[in-house]
Amino acid sequence: MHDQSALSFKNLWGIKPAFKLKVFYLSLTFLLMSSCLVLWRPLKISVFSKMVGGASFVPEAKIYSLLFIIPLILLYSKLVDWLRRHQLLYSFAIFHASLGLIFSYFLAHPVYGLANTEASPKRLVGWLFYMFMESFDAFFSTTFWSFADSVNNPKDAKNYYGFFVSGSKIGGIVAAGILYLTLKSESIPDHILLPSTLFIGSILLLGAAWAIHLLVKNVSDDYMHGYQAAYTLETHKPVRKRTAWQSIKSSIDGLVIMVKNPYVLGIFSLVFFYEVMIVIFDWWVALHADATHATVGAMTAYYAFYYFLMNVIGLIISFFGTTPMLRFIGIRFALFIFPILCISLLIFTYAIPTPESFFVVLVALRSFNYALNHPTREVLYIPTTKDIKFKAKTWTDAFGSRIAKSFGSMFNASLKGTAPMFALVSSLSLSLGLSFLWLIVVYFLGKTLQDAIDHKYVIGQKDEDAKNLQENQPV
Repeated sequence: MHDQSALSFKNLWGIKPAFKLKVFYLSLTFLLMSSCLVLWRPLKISVFSKMVGGASFVPEAKIYSLLFIIPLILLYSKLVDWLRRHQLLYSFAIFHASLGLIFSYFLAHPVYGLANTEASPKRLVGWLFYMFMESFDAFFSTTFWSFADSVNNPKDAKNYYGFFVSGSKIGGIVAAGILYLTLKSESIPDHILLPSTLFIGSILLLGAAWAIHLLVKNVSDDYMHGYQAAYTLETHKPVRKRTAWQSIKSSIDGLVIMVKNPYVLGIFSLVFFYEVMIVIFDWWVALHADATHATVGAMTAYYAFYYFLMNVIGLIISFFGTTPMLRFIGIRFALFIFPILCISLLIFTYAIPTPESFFVVLVALRSFNYALNHPTREVLYIPTTKDIKFKAKTWTDAFGSRIAKSFGSMFNASLKGTAPMFALVSSLSLSLGLSFLWLIVVYFLGKTLQDAIDHKYVIGQKDEDAKNLQENQPV
């Protein structure tokens, strides 16, 4: 009986010795990146709201951020052509770490920063800080998961993605807990503590870049190929010289792929459904937080506690739910769990429509998304081409989430001035409708994914690429 229990535990959480170093460095990278995310995110709405004059400006800021993100996506698409996989992660970390250091200076400035408590929509630093945070949010998951998807196969994902998420949750718990306790102690003034938080986040991002460097340096290439069919396709893909027009056009290749490929469009819709719901719940919670917390420090502490709870719950889910579930029920069936959960939570909110219930549902949605839905969705990219993993993924994640947030923000803005009960019912009804559509889409995606794995083909490959792949398959 003891031997059977040990074997069962090993099947649930065991890591093959050959993969331990790879899993360690990827988990460490995600831990450091997520620690930065949890330190910075509580600042996003609180700093913006208190500098520009209230959370009521958030819907407009989300709409403007779409125009800001598009040029960055085009630049990222070009970097995919120019840089190696791990260098994309370096670029993200170093770029945002540098901006974090710059904003830590401006937020500490006596005139432009938080020491100036006069709130006005004309305070440019508040708007620029929000756009910086939107950029960080937009590319945070894309850069890490694109790299992880490219160096893992479907079996690796089932076995180890839960560990990556667990690492991120541990980092999030520690970072959010320290930030919350420091803010509640009121031992350091807000205009000193919050800029220092940005500075520490920048150091963590640079640490994540160093962890990826150690991964590439110390892990054998034999364990960095990922999905074999996709690796073979990219390795034997002929190099063609591009004209100037083709080079420019490559910047929007990801968008073209997303529109033309039903599978990629399906993944885009999952991002869209989730982000619209989150924007709706975020707005209701932000309005309540802004109304009940007078200072930027108090509001930041509220959000730090929120992220602490989210990461604690996420760690429990990722360790005791994600890893065992992906191993035993499989990816295809796991795709259905999150939309079913969304429907259940929305029904709960219909029954108890209070600010507290919105807070609880928002924490639950984000916890289950990061711990379960996100790593499960990432597996969908594994049997795809490099252009889908990096270029199309950027458009589905970064652009798709911004489109969804803009749509959700316009929906929120349209409800301003309406009766509170009408606004509430409208918000929940839209979210419920999207959840039912979600169930239909994941059925199609799961079927396509399983078919690709069973027949060992690459989703998104062209006929000519398929011919090259077939010719170079081992006999």
